[in-house]
Amino acid sequence: MHGFGEIGAKVKQESYLDYKDKFVDKIMILSEDRRQCYQELQQALEQLQGTAAQDNPDLAALAAEYTKVQHFFGNHIMKANSGELDAPQTPPEQSYLTEIHKQLRLLGTDVTFLQAAKQPATAQARQTAAKERINTLIGYCSALLQKNSGSERARPDTELITELIGNREGKEK
Repeated sequence: MHGFGEIGAKVKQESYLDYKDKFVDKIMILSEDRRQCYQELQQALEQLQGTAAQDNPDLAALAAEYTKVQHFFGNHIMKANSGELDAPQTPPEQSYLTEIHKQLRLLGTDVTFLQAAKQPATAQARQTAAKERINTLIGYCSALLQKNSGSERARPDTELITELIGNREGKEK
């Protein structure tokens, strides 16, 4: 007889395997415009990462950079013509878009809480959370661009997604 923990672990493993089979190992073909958008998003996130990583970050500049990233994502990636992708290729990109959108919203909350933090320990914890979230977002952009390259790098992409999902699941416990 199985315990609930054992069944939950089996379901979680099966759901990840279903996800992996459907999306992770697939190579997407993005248009050059969409590829360029993801590269620009990644560059903007890397710039945001640099600001967030400073010992005493300028919180107004951090919030302004976050807003620019959020607007770029909304105006150039989310509103892009969905007809740019072939129908069989849409689900893998859509799963990334969903995760990026969610992580950007959570990053906005992290930035707001960082701005409101009064105690140095709280500010440090909020800053760490924001940096980790930015790293996750950069990882998603890298994975999308890597999948689009069509190179032999599909295996490390699987490892990256597994690591990102594993980190997220570990924090949700």
